[in-house]
Amino acid sequence: MLSAKLFAALSVLQVGLAVLESRTTPQPIAIGVHGTYLLIGRMALQIMLALACACFALTYFAASRWVSHPLNNSLGLMHFAITTIAFILLWPSLETLKSSAAANGLPGQAPNHWPLFALLTVLCFLFGCATLAVNFIWTTLATFWSH
Repeated sequence: MLSAKLFAALSVLQVGLAVLESRTTPQPIAIGVHGTYLLIGRMALQIMLALACACFALTYFAASRWVSHPLNNSLGLMHFAITTIAFILLWPSLETLKSSAAANGLPGQAPNHWPLFALLTVLCFLFGCATLAVNFIWTTLATFWSH
């Protein structure tokens, strides 16, 4: 139940920060890859991560109510910590992406590090999802062994 509360609080925090940030920087980020340009809103990325955290909160809440053997609390806290790291890494990723888009093609600029930050963000989030899957497998095995 603690994991559900933590994920719900993180989701509310992400939505609040996304709304506050949208008032200061409403313009989308343009990503150019081989002549194809994608426009991604910063608020959209943060809202998607907030929805994922809300789904995690709902999952932990439902599991605490409907499953006879509760999910492992340590794995739930680890899942929360890894997802929070992904949320924290989202800001440097978006800031380096914005600064690299502003200095696109200018000589003497710093190297572009946004793919590294973006990769770390995605890997942390996916590792958190894998931790949730391990938690479900662990709980399922513990339920079958106890009967």
